[in-house]
Amino acid sequence: MVSPTDASETPSGRKLGRPADTDSIDTRDRIILCACTKFAGEGFDGTTNKDIASLAGVSSAALYHYFPSKADLYVAVCEHINTVFERVFQRARDFDPRLERRMTALLVENGKIGNETPFIVGFVTGIASVLKKHPEVAEGANVFNASFRRMTLELIETSTEKEGILAGGSEAGFADLTISALAGFGRLSARGEHDRRAAAAEMYLRLIRAA
Repeated sequence: MVSPTDASETPSGRKLGRPADTDSIDTRDRIILCACTKFAGEGFDGTTNKDIASLAGVSSAALYHYFPSKADLYVAVCEHINTVFERVFQRARDFDPRLERRMTALLVENGKIGNETPFIVGFVTGIASVLKKHPEVAEGANVFNASFRRMTLELIETSTEKEGILAGGSEAGFADLTISALAGFGRLSARGEHDRRAAAAEMYLRLIRAA
């Protein structure tokens, strides 16, 4: 990955375009957010670096300075979204030690993401299909997937009052169930079906509370 302060050459020796505000982290972050929006809406194949540069309000040369390839940019978006979900899981952990309350907080936080930044949810729901066709993005996609599972499992493992909910099942199994449920909720949010997502999330919580 090439950062704003790296030398202006790729490993192959090819010169990188250098934007006027070379040290601006804001520019890099804006490019990442715009890339997330385009990837979510148009898919990896349907998005070009020129599209992203135009949306971000930078030249193609400036974008290339920060991200030498579209795959590099996709990996950067994965890293950014991983940071977003780290904060989501932290808030769920801090909310309450009890598993049922943590699951409630987690679903509320994910609902906010779906309502306020649906492009993030859209990006996440598309990762699996992109990874199948483009192994060059595996660095970011696999790290995100592994990190999301780890954070879900840790949320469950460190919870209290979970025996009734697990009902003899494993924490890992409940983590995978939760991840599958979140993925389904995410697909509904990505399609703009927020009422269905809210109803499905409420039913998931009712099943947990009835345990």
